[in-house]
Amino acid sequence: MLKLAIIRQSYRPDGGAEKIISRLLDGLRRRADVQVSIITQKWQKNILSDSVSILQVARKGWFRSSRFKYFINGVNRVLHTTHFDLVQSHERVPGCQIYRAGDGVHAEWLRIKISREGILGRLFSFFSLFHRVMLRAESKLFHHPNLEVVICISQRGKRDVLHHYPTIDPSKITCIYNGIDIDNYHPQFNVINDPVRVKLDFSPDTPVAIFVGSGFTRKGLDDLLEALVFAVDWQLLVIGKDKKQNRFIEKSRKLGVNNRVHFLGVQTQVQDFYSAADLLIHPAWYEPFGNVVLEAMAMGRGVLVSSNCGASELVEEGINGYVFDTGDSKQLANLLDKCKDRTLLKSLGSNARRTAEQYPISRMVDELLAVYQTLLTENFDENEK
Repeated sequence: MLKLAIIRQSYRPDGGAEKIISRLLDGLRRRADVQVSIITQKWQKNILSDSVSILQVARKGWFRSSRFKYFINGVNRVLHTTHFDLVQSHERVPGCQIYRAGDGVHAEWLRIKISREGILGRLFSFFSLFHRVMLRAESKLFHHPNLEVVICISQRGKRDVLHHYPTIDPSKITCIYNGIDIDNYHPQFNVINDPVRVKLDFSPDTPVAIFVGSGFTRKGLDDLLEALVFAVDWQLLVIGKDKKQNRFIEKSRKLGVNNRVHFLGVQTQVQDFYSAADLLIHPAWYEPFGNVVLEAMAMGRGVLVSSNCGASELVEEGINGYVFDTGDSKQLANLLDKCKDRTLLKSLGSNARRTAEQYPISRMVDELLAVYQTLLTENFDENEK
């Protein structure tokens, strides 16, 4: 039996990485003889099967930077006292064998963030202890001799790693796209008299877009609100949360689009809201992949995706969606105007579903198992020498 450790600092019910870990665990349980342990500070036990154990490390520190440093120390203590065949980290923890870069490259996100901020924001980012801790951990991770494989979740992610850390051996980096539960996200859940549309008093012909994600700034909600000024026929559902949500509500008022923007919070049954929408918009400034893109596609919804989103690699222009230049709200507005066509929306949605069907969870699990098998074989051969 393979003893696999998965490292993730904490569980967020609306987190993309957490969804992928849950899907991975379910797939491993069905497909392989694997004993999984999650090393974490906080996790939701009721989403795990009995075959998964939780190794909890203490949560210490008042600030994000100190909590992360304590987490790294706690993980290292667990790894020194417990044997695992493979250690796969979903956090920037130096010393792991496999690093799944699901959160992308922090150095690249910081570069983009600073380029979009004003003077005060740039100063804050530059002197932020959290960013310095993350950059230091990321650098140590990519230069650590224990690191054998880096799993990027898009080709863009691979390019970002090689750009910021050019000394890493490119042969260590592989790309495995995220998978989606194509049965749980399915057009069969779309209904004509959708209860969400009825509750919000939308007419059947009203074009409705959906934005799904927490952390509205990085996800590009500012650009989307600005696009709505020109895309006057569209309603927008905002699913997710942000501690500065009031800023976005106020911005929608100032732009005069507040009567068409509906902030609905985090939703556990997000399929109901995909069903209510005609189109997903994911205008992220930085997004290593974007699970919501595959979710919407699986629900039979076309997508408008920024060029900085890894999942844009799955978009065929005019077939299952469109890719627009990150931050270009006018281009996004023009695409929304084009997508008012019901015939086009139906075609985009049907093709999007066919795209999603190419990326089931089983595909992701098979590709991960192949990585595990290669590592185990190489390590066995090395020990035999």
